[in-house]
Amino acid sequence: MHIDVNSAISAPLSDGDPARIGPYQLVGRLGTGGMGTVYLGLDGERQVAVKVVKRQYAVDEEFGLRFKTEVEHAQRVASFCTALVLDQGTTEDGRPYMVTEFIQGTPLDRQIATSGALDSGSLHGVAFGVAAALTAIHAAGLVHRDLKPANVILSMSGPRVIDFGIARAVDATHGHTETGEVVGSPGWWAPEQLQGRLVTPAVDIFTWGCLVAFAGNARHPFGEGDPMVLAHRVLESEPDLDGLPAPLDHLVRRALHKEPRHRPSAQELLLALVGGREDPSTEVLAWDPASTASLTWDPPEDLRPPAPTRKHRKWPYAVLAGLLVLGAGLYLGFRDSTPADPTGSNARPNDIGRRLVIRDIHLIVQPPRCRPAPDGTACSVTWLLINMGGATTQLTPYPRLTDNQGNTHTTTTPPPPDQLAPGDHLTLTAEYTLPEGNTPTSLTGSLVSGGPETEVRL
Repeated sequence: MHIDVNSAISAPLSDGDPARIGPYQLVGRLGTGGMGTVYLGLDGERQVAVKVVKRQYAVDEEFGLRFKTEVEHAQRVASFCTALVLDQGTTEDGRPYMVTEFIQGTPLDRQIATSGALDSGSLHGVAFGVAAALTAIHAAGLVHRDLKPANVILSMSGPRVIDFGIARAVDATHGHTETGEVVGSPGWWAPEQLQGRLVTPAVDIFTWGCLVAFAGNARHPFGEGDPMVLAHRVLESEPDLDGLPAPLDHLVRRALHKEPRHRPSAQELLLALVGGREDPSTEVLAWDPASTASLTWDPPEDLRPPAPTRKHRKWPYAVLAGLLVLGAGLYLGFRDSTPADPTGSNARPNDIGRRLVIRDIHLIVQPPRCRPAPDGTACSVTWLLINMGGATTQLTPYPRLTDNQGNTHTTTTPPPPDQLAPGDHLTLTAEYTLPEGNTPTSLTGSLVSGGPETEVRL
C-alpha cells in the first residue's frame, strides 16, 4: 500500500468515508490498497494513521480474533525504526482497524523517483535502519510480508518502516495450502512466496535486498515487467547489483539467495552493517560500540529543512543500547518466534489476486473489467500463468463464466496457446458478454489439460 505521509497533500475524505472511527476524528485519506484504507486521524492534537480493513475480511468469523492477536504482537515491536502501533478496535459496521503513529517524511519510492539513487551515506543509513526495524519486527513474532520502498519513510529522525502487523492474519484466515494469496506487492515477492512454501522472516530479508539495491541504483535488481515476468526472474535469474558499494553489494547478494536458509537474519545484517563485516555472525561480542559513530543519520539534501532551522540529530540507534538487546533477549525472541505455517479455513470471499495451483501451473486471476456494450455488458478477465514444473503443460480453452443471476457464459475469444513450456509465463485475457446490469461472480473450468475442474470466485 502506498501511503502519502504528507498531510498537506493527503486526499480529502469522500462522501462514503466516515468522519470518525472510535475516538479518532478523520481529516483525510492517506492511501488505499489490497487490505484496506488508511486515514489521517487526530487523537486530540496528535496526528495518527488509522488503517481499516476491507469488509471482505471482516465477514470471516476467525479474522477478527486473528487480527486482534496480530496487532497485539505488533504493539510489542520496539518503536525505533518503525511506526509505533498505538491502538486497535472495531468500526460501527464491524470492520477491524489499527492505529499507528503518523510518520512525517517522504516514502523511499517517491524519493528515488524524484531525486534518483541515494548517495552512499544515505543508502547505508536506509540499509541499517530497515534491518533494525526487521530485527524488532521478527523479535515480536511477526513477518512484514510487504516490505517495499513505499513502506519505508525517510524522516528527519531516520528511516521508518510502516504498514506491518496484519498480513499474517490475512494469510491464516485464507489458508495457504494448494491455493493461497500472494501477500505482498508484485516485484517484491520472495521465491518461497511464489512457490507456496513456508513463509518465515527470510521473506523480509529477500525484500530487504531488493529494497537496498533499488535505493542504491534507482532500479529494481530484477528489472521491470508485469508481475509474472518479475516472478519468473525472481525464481530463475540472478539480480543486477552493479553499482552497489561494498560491503552492501555482498550483503545484498546474500540476502537475495533463492534458498531462505542461506540468507542472513536481520540481526546478522545489522551486526555486519555496524561492524563493516562482510561475513555476518550472530556473535554479539564482536560488536564494537565505537563503530556507531558512523551511523549518524544524514538525510538526503531535499529532506532537510533550511539551514537556519536545521537540527542535525543522531540516529536513535545509539538508543541501541539496543544492540545489547540483540545479544540477549531480542535474538532469543527472534529465534524462538518464527511463525508456524499458517492454517485456517479455506473459505474466502473471492480468489482475485490469489495464487492458484493446478498441477504445475501457478496462476493469478486479476479483477474482471466490465464496460457497456451494444448487446449488454462486456467483461474481460485476465490470468497470469507460470509453469513451475519440469515438463511442458498442455493448455485447454477458457473456462465458463457465471454471473450474479446464475447464467453461464462462454467466451468468443480465440483459445490460448496449446502449451506452456517449463519456466515460461503467459498473460491471457478472455472477454465474456453478459446481460446488461449483470456482474461476473465465478469462473468454472481448467486451463490445464487433464487438470481438475476449478471454481474461481471473482
